[in-house]
Amino acid sequence: MKTKVMFAAIMATVSLVIDVSAQQSALFEPPKDRQLLVIGQDMGAIGGFPKPNNDGYVDHIDIKPGGVTTYTGLTKLGGLKTLVNLYSGDTWAQAIIDNPIYANSVLVIGLHMVDQEKSAANGELDAQIKMLGEWIKQTKRPVFLRIGYEFDGTWNHYDPESYKAAYKRLVTKFRELQVTNCVTVWQASTSPVNGKQADIGKWYPGDEYVDWIGYSWFLSSANQIKLTDGLLAFAREHKKPVMVCESAPQGYDNARLTQRNIYKGIDPKEKTPEKIWKEWYAPFFNYIEKNKDVIRIVAYINVNWDSQMLWGWPYLHGYWGDSRVEVNPDIKKLWLETISDKKWMNSSPTLFQDLGFPAQSDRGT
Repeated sequence: MKTKVMFAAIMATVSLVIDVSAQQSALFEPPKDRQLLVIGQDMGAIGGFPKPNNDGYVDHIDIKPGGVTTYTGLTKLGGLKTLVNLYSGDTWAQAIIDNPIYANSVLVIGLHMVDQEKSAANGELDAQIKMLGEWIKQTKRPVFLRIGYEFDGTWNHYDPESYKAAYKRLVTKFRELQVTNCVTVWQASTSPVNGKQADIGKWYPGDEYVDWIGYSWFLSSANQIKLTDGLLAFAREHKKPVMVCESAPQGYDNARLTQRNIYKGIDPKEKTPEKIWKEWYAPFFNYIEKNKDVIRIVAYINVNWDSQMLWGWPYLHGYWGDSRVEVNPDIKKLWLETISDKKWMNSSPTLFQDLGFPAQSDRGT
């Protein structure tokens, strides 16, 4: 009897370890039926810093986000250890890490590689890859790295073969460095503006190199849904969790309560807060809920696009508007009602633990 009891105890312990390992995935995936909310994409947008970056999301929304987004480029790694502004807001990843407001928020980094993928693939940027990996290690939190984000966007003109080779080399180097707190995100643009479905598989590095699959969502059109449906089908086929890497109501101005032509910013149409919510936010969140089996992280861009030189008049990159949820009390109220649902994971002292950090795997990334 004693032997049976000991055997049962051992099996129970093994089952517990297996169960914990399953929950504490090295992918830093939220528990079942929960989703992580991330806010971006520059210091002014997220807020919580000295002037002029003290009028953002966290300065008006009491619920701190579960994650924040930032950007850097592989060649110079600008915005990582020092502040840079490329006419689209201040970016400075180390300042985010050092800010106690974000002590319990994951970091999502968009890694720009346009016209750099061939150099990265042939080893010319190994020193930068090492520097990036070592920096990520010292953050001591989950980091999601969007390598060459929106790889299929015509504006990025990534060569598929060079892109895949660069992606693989970076992942391999990170594994050699044992950057265990970083997972990779392979992000498509899913852009209705392109007008067609790209063969995204041409850019796919392989299941062994991709942890998450991501997409962008700026319009709530039928074509946006069709393109995203295709990406989710790809993710399900490859058994990968999905991140909404970039999202905002393009063409809408939450402050002025208008909607304009997304190409030239002309023909403003007045909208009530409820109408804006019904036309963009409701379809956005409904789609996420409908596909919650695979969509596990949602990153929203909370920015006054029109105030930034890159995105403002004369709208050389299209008209974006003002996607800040805090600038209108009715939109803010609807936003808070939505993200207050217990299914949304926001900043908390147990967030990293709930995501399985530190990783229980030696897979490297």
